[in-house]
Amino acid sequence: MADITSTILAPFIPTLVANTALEILRNNIVLAKVVTKDSDVAAFNVGDTLNIPYPGTFVANDKAANTAVTLQVPTATTTSVVLNKHKEASFLLEDRGAALANQDVLRLYTEAAVIPIAEQIETDLFGLYTAFTNTTGVGGTNLNYATLVATRKLMNDNKVSKANRYLAISDKDEAALLSDTTMVPYFQYGNGNSLVDGNLPSIAGFKLLPSQLVPFATNTKNLAFDPGAIILATRGLPAAPAGSGANSAVVTDPISGLTLRSTVAYNASLLGVQVTIDVLYGVAKLRNEKAVVVLS
Repeated sequence: MADITSTILAPFIPTLVANTALEILRNNIVLAKVVTKDSDVAAFNVGDTLNIPYPGTFVANDKAANTAVTLQVPTATTTSVVLNKHKEASFLLEDRGAALANQDVLRLYTEAAVIPIAEQIETDLFGLYTAFTNTTGVGGTNLNYATLVATRKLMNDNKVSKANRYLAISDKDEAALLSDTTMVPYFQYGNGNSLVDGNLPSIAGFKLLPSQLVPFATNTKNLAFDPGAIILATRGLPAAPAGSGANSAVVTDPISGLTLRSTVAYNASLLGVQVTIDVLYGVAKLRNEKAVVVLS
């Protein structure tokens, strides 16, 4: 049986890197997992604009016997998302054989390269808090249960579905909730002893998403939202030209909905294998009533 050499492996490495990168991205994101996604592997360019339709409002009509139903043509709206964020991380492995054959080396470098990309996507999503006008809480104080209840009521008033409500909270406020004496019985006895394992349960109908990337500008901007509040659009980038000496792969993660490209090529100037992982995306507000900035 012929040996599987690094030359034979080379065309498959970009796909391996891309899939590894997506797995790492998935494990290092909070908001990007749960907001609305619009992804495609088709090649787009930086600056392209996507016009994503959103259905209008329907009404419930009376149905009289022996009469036809009332067809409705609600006024649809579109949300424009500009693909203006092109983020990349690149590295070089000088030992070509090790770079292509040693998967542990590739994974270590890929993980280190992808984490800052994941953090940038999250930061851009969190930055949309400035687009939302609904607020609860008091800046400069710790998050408490009363604020969660007030946030819940506001979303109820806005007729936001109760099925998928999330609350991204800062480390400060995660600690405040865990140390809130009025909630100790709930954490300790009602939800798998959260005080011991540190995993916060759902509270007041919100699935809690602790994150170190929650913005702070004068005060903390926690974000309560339904997935329909925000859209994250990712698109593929063009494949490396044939005959260029580079191999590339564009893949979409079926779980997180993110699309990225990996490109692997031999760099003759630096005498090593160069790996680039990049992603093209845009973020935008979808519905104002589906999010609340929770101040603390």
